[in-house]
Amino acid sequence: MTEQTILVSPYKGNLVDLTVPLDERRELFAYASGLPSIQLTQRETCDLEMLATGAFSPLRGFMNEADHANVVNEMRLADGSIFPIPITLSVNDLTNIAVGKPAALRDAKNDLLALLEIEEIYEWNRELIASAVFGTNDLRHPLVSEMYRWGIYNLAGELRVLKLP
Repeated sequence: MTEQTILVSPYKGNLVDLTVPLDERRELFAYASGLPSIQLTQRETCDLEMLATGAFSPLRGFMNEADHANVVNEMRLADGSIFPIPITLSVNDLTNIAVGKPAALRDAKNDLLALLEIEEIYEWNRELIASAVFGTNDLRHPLVSEMYRWGIYNLAGELRVLKLP
């Protein structure tokens, strides 16, 4: 008797893979050394890995404002795809960060993980998001408490992952 493996198809049929092919990485690592860096939180580092490997398919990066608003209000991306919570990259300081400019994304040890081509910067409201997504603003909720340490600006754009955390 042969053993049969049945895999579940990725959402909408395509598994997102944001990792850069090996033969392109060396050049991009060199390029990134001259870019402004954004240090990811532990959560953002985990989210980056989930984005890179397709676990958050059909997302191809941190959410833009339209996807973010739709997910908060309807639990769907702007294209109608079901998605339960916002996946964001936030910063407090926009020094050296601008739409149309790339940034290097680094982990807590300062290891380069990815490049982000910034296409959108938008502000978000902690109280509104906590209430809509988690049903509470109570700081005893672990993610609500964590949200108050996130930056006030969310960044979105093309993501190219050079190294998994």
